[in-house]
Amino acid sequence: MTVIIMATFFIIALFVFNLIIRRFKTHRVSFAPGEQSPPAPQKKDPVHKKKDPGADFKQILDTLIKLNLLIRTDRDFSMDLIVKIESIIDDLKALIPDMISRYPGETLTYELKKIGSTHLFKAVKEYLDLSFDSRQTQRQAFEKTIESLRDVCVRSRQIVDNNEIAEFKTMAHFLEGKFS
Repeated sequence: MTVIIMATFFIIALFVFNLIIRRFKTHRVSFAPGEQSPPAPQKKDPVHKKKDPGADFKQILDTLIKLNLLIRTDRDFSMDLIVKIESIIDDLKALIPDMISRYPGETLTYELKKIGSTHLFKAVKEYLDLSFDSRQTQRQAFEKTIESLRDVCVRSRQIVDNNEIAEFKTMAHFLEGKFS
């Protein structure tokens, strides 16, 4: 019995020693009292760092694809809702790159990017997380939200196509109040 206990302690000691050595090698931890660790690498100032618009759109596109997969793989999700949501996804896929290239600093561009990256996904995910019975009771409110997002996409497309600069701020303030 004591041999088993001693062997167990020996194995644990070897394991702990191995962890200490790994940490010492990877992090170059200093055990000497006078030594200091090297300074942490300086991060670039995020305020002055410009984001790549293509990276923004890629992130939004990834979110929209993930959303499409979620609704397609849910067996209880009705086909008419799938069609409506995919229509919004298609509109956002066409509208957002156009907005990013033509009106990069506009508030409306920002709000549409937020709809594509968070608002639509959040609304659908919350609905998908409901039980089947809860979905039935919340379906009308969910359809209203989806229809509202669809209207926003259609109106935003009209604003961009007709180059209605005056409507940008009005629509942006409306979206900011409604979805943010």
